Amino acid sequence: MKPNMIAFVRRFVDFTDEEIAAAHSLFEEKFIKKGEYLIKSGEYNTAIGFINKGLMRTFFVQNNQETTFQLALENQFVTSMTCYVLNQPSNDYIQAIEDTDICVISKETLEKLCSQYHNWDKFGRLTYEQVALEQEIRLRSFISETAQERYEKILKFQPELINRVPQVYLSNFLGITPQSLSRLRRNIRG
Repeated sequence: MKPNMIAFVRRFVDFTDEEIAAAHSLFEEKFIKKGEYLIKSGEYNTAIGFINKGLMRTFFVQNNQETTFQLALENQFVTSMTCYVLNQPSNDYIQAIEDTDICVISKETLEKLCSQYHNWDKFGRLTYEQVALEQEIRLRSFISETAQERYEKILKFQPELINRVPQVYLSNFLGITPQSLSRLRRNIRG
């Protein structure tokens, strides 16, 4: 665990130094180069990762078309929910968009940690609730908002994505073509 991860988890739960120390050696630090994968479709990996530095995207492929449905950067978690929750091979790919420094822990190890320390269990529940809420907000935005409204929300709440995510992935995340994203950007600037 790196200092930014410790600071992040302490924002949610008042961990003791003992609880932090117990978890410290259980997280494995990995470096994933730009373009490499944490997991690919068809693989089985129940690890959950915390991004210390970098940027990753989660996507699936259907009819030879990639669909990006998550962009995760510093202080966010990534995992294949199919593996983690259902214990099945992943349907998705998790790929580094930038060189990424990530701390990972297996589901089995995390469950042991949570059974030993109530605060880690509480943190897991709070994190899972946050992820579920973010997914509901994203789903609702695709049902009720235009692509321009979704783009404007990214500008307002996650502006770092605009500069760090390649246009092809950002447009895909918004559910539009790169050409449509270019038009949106011109309209908003002009």
